[in-house]
Amino acid sequence: MEKRKLRKFKQRNLMKMMQNVLILPIIAILSLTVNADSGAARSRCWTSGNGRPAQWWSEGAEITRGKFFYECRRGQLEPLGCLSNVEQKVRIGSTFQQDGYEFTCQLGSDGYIEFGYSACVGQDGRTYQKGETWTDAKNTYYYRCRDDGRVVKTTIEGCIAHDKQRRVPLGETDDFNGYTYKCQQKTSGVVQMCSVGCIHNGQKYNIGQQYKDGDYVFYCKLQGGKCTKQCIGCVDASGQSIYDGQRYKRDETTYQCEIRPGKRSHRAVGCNIVENGRDINKVIGCRWYEQNPDWKIEKTCETDGPNKTKVTTVGCIYKYKGFDRIFLEPGKYTIWNLPKQKDASVGLACRKTSDGAELLIFDVAELERNTAGLSYDLPRGKK
Repeated sequence: MEKRKLRKFKQRNLMKMMQNVLILPIIAILSLTVNADSGAARSRCWTSGNGRPAQWWSEGAEITRGKFFYECRRGQLEPLGCLSNVEQKVRIGSTFQQDGYEFTCQLGSDGYIEFGYSACVGQDGRTYQKGETWTDAKNTYYYRCRDDGRVVKTTIEGCIAHDKQRRVPLGETDDFNGYTYKCQQKTSGVVQMCSVGCIHNGQKYNIGQQYKDGDYVFYCKLQGGKCTKQCIGCVDASGQSIYDGQRYKRDETTYQCEIRPGKRSHRAVGCNIVENGRDINKVIGCRWYEQNPDWKIEKTCETDGPNKTKVTTVGCIYKYKGFDRIFLEPGKYTIWNLPKQKDASVGLACRKTSDGAELLIFDVAELERNTAGLSYDLPRGKK
């Protein structure tokens, strides 16, 4: 009986020992599995990226968020670099060109990744540091790379002068080939040298101002975006300005100011005479009379050389009983028998004078005295 109890006791102890041997490895395996899962979870990253919503990312995964890309390291997003506009990956510390500037992909003072402006870029792709200047491809204006706080900024500083050598800052002027130009930026943004005035004999004239050059008057005019020097008038004998169609006298000639496209002149158009105490203009070809009750002197205005005129005496006219009867050219004389009067005649002589001519009426008995130096002409009327 005693032996049977002892045997049963040993069997129970053996069973317990075998159970412990089986349970401990299972617990160890379960513990290792839990620890492994916990470590894996701690090394993954939870975030959105690569165009996907938030999810778990494995250790070492590269994730793009906005303009930056990262790597999942030990459960954290470690910044790697920046993305350009063309999706080019740029590592931290490296530079790239974009939109006319050179950028550095960098970590800011707060530890976040950012774009840093490092230089300006010209149209030829060359970089320019703060303060440096350069010209455009056509060498018409120039830029400067300016410091603008945390960024740099490309600004147009001015124009290149017409000689392609000098630089003219915005708002300043430059003289070239008889004209004044100003470096201006138009509302469209275009920067160029614009005509703002004329220069004559070293004197500057603004748009709209007039000046004299010899015998003519000029006007500084803006036409088609450029200044031009246009002749608009003449300078008369007294030095005064007159304009197209106006007249003046010089010596005994009347001149008219004529301004035509590509042509200008002081054209002789008449004779200036004094009549009843007043200056009167007689146009070329015009005829007029100086007269008294018995005779009159016919005169005309005609050209005298290339651009002058003169008053010429056409002849003397003898009036008889209120009618023009006998015409004589200057330097001629005649004997005229009076109508309806038997054996009655009169001598007539058209003698030249300093201002034209005069008609002498005399008795034929005094013929020799009154006709010396004259030639005879048959009596005739005016043709």
